[in-house]
Amino acid sequence: MKTNKFFILLLALSTLLLQSCLKDQEDIFDKSSSLRMQEVLDKTKAALTGNANGWALDYYPDRNLSYGGIAYAIQFNGTAATVYSQESEKSETSLYKLTNDNGPILSFDTYNSLMHAYATPSSSEYEAKDGDFEFIIMDVQSDVITLKAKRSGNIMYMRRLSQPAKDYIAAVQDIEEKMYSGKYAFVIDGDSIITRRSKNVFTFTDPNTGESTDIPFLTTPNGFEFKEAVTIMNKEVTGFTYSDNGIWANPADNSVALATIPQPLSELFINQNWFFKASAMSEAALQYFTYVKNGSAGEGENVNYMILGPNDILGYSGAYGFSFISGSYGGSLIINPYIIDEKTIFLEFASKGEGDGVWYFQNAKYNYAIAAITGAKGFTYELTCDDPKNPTWVKMEQLENPDMYFTVFKEEIASPFDN
Repeated sequence: MKTNKFFILLLALSTLLLQSCLKDQEDIFDKSSSLRMQEVLDKTKAALTGNANGWALDYYPDRNLSYGGIAYAIQFNGTAATVYSQESEKSETSLYKLTNDNGPILSFDTYNSLMHAYATPSSSEYEAKDGDFEFIIMDVQSDVITLKAKRSGNIMYMRRLSQPAKDYIAAVQDIEEKMYSGKYAFVIDGDSIITRRSKNVFTFTDPNTGESTDIPFLTTPNGFEFKEAVTIMNKEVTGFTYSDNGIWANPADNSVALATIPQPLSELFINQNWFFKASAMSEAALQYFTYVKNGSAGEGENVNYMILGPNDILGYSGAYGFSFISGSYGGSLIINPYIIDEKTIFLEFASKGEGDGVWYFQNAKYNYAIAAITGAKGFTYELTCDDPKNPTWVKMEQLENPDMYFTVFKEEIASPFDN
């Protein structure tokens, strides 16, 4: 049997090449994987604890980014982490750890009501708000640490602070208050595009294409920072920098700006979502809503949320109405809102619903909620609030029957009959 000399030559060359590659690999990976892992953890520990001011965390819960970004600041001391959030006036200290779980992990594994606010499940949210408290360490630099949330997969950044964590969050809260509005406009070369804000997400419709775009953003001490650059009317926009004149320019192109549009309370009210709780209803109103509670109980369910406002909060069309979650089911009963004046509205039932709204209306006594809110022919409400520019609660007093009133809240309220 003849042997192909060319084949023998190729075999010899491939063996030499393989040996060469193996040698190169040995040169590159001259340390064990466990040793390299420990070096990353040690480098992260040194960075986190090496700055007394702490680190800002651009926190984006939910893989769909439906809440936008929340500003956190964290001071690390030994194994303790003191957490500050723009959504709280107080800090909270708990433990953290750096560990190996198929990669280097920063874990806030002991309960912290601030750090776990979007990650703690409940009877109404068994997956919580898709938030994270464990992060894969992707890169460690002197001023920026890149993280990947284990659950949502969102990329987040920790940034070295040059001021104390407490002061950083106070500055964020100050800018948030100054730049807050229920209604904004993007001003581009003199043209305006109305945009709506829900949580920390802007939504606008391109007038040329009719396409709607959501823009998640984070509040910083300098203004609003988009998670990613967005093209608006052929302009690249990365965010808006605060200034005292009320017109906030885009740092990437100052021909684009953000302006607030003042809203009367009545308009602001019908464009946002408001949460009911039983303890903030009049006795007369609560009698009606008790039927709703009992109707859900008859289905073996608890009422998890009751909401007045655009029903897109539950993923429906955005029509105004009374929306709810009962057990694991949701629905909306559509209401037509009419503005009478700056502090007065008229609400009228539209006799239709979305999701399981009509079923609960017909079978689980949810018609009593409509009876309380609109009656058969509609009711008129006078509105009062704590802050006309940025209310956290609004009291609705029924003019047809002064014994009927509700106070509804901007903050999400779960289990309304327990509050």
